[in-house]
Amino acid sequence: MNAPWLDVALTWLAMGGYGLYVWGSLGMCVAVCVAELAGLRAQRQALLQPAPQPEAAPRQPVLTTQEGRA
Repeated sequence: MNAPWLDVALTWLAMGGYGLYVWGSLGMCVAVCVAELAGLRAQRQALLQPAPQPEAAPRQPVLTTQEGRA
């Protein structure tokens, strides 16, 4: 024997037979919003980290005016 409030709640959740579509689309919307927020947070964290310093490239010798005449 079900409580009367349980019957009302189940009828409301069923939404006239369209509950699967309604709650499924609501669930997908929430999932996309959570994924978007997680992606934005990860991107923000990546931007806040200091940029890696490039390795110092060996310097090429520079010819001076006197060395170029010889």
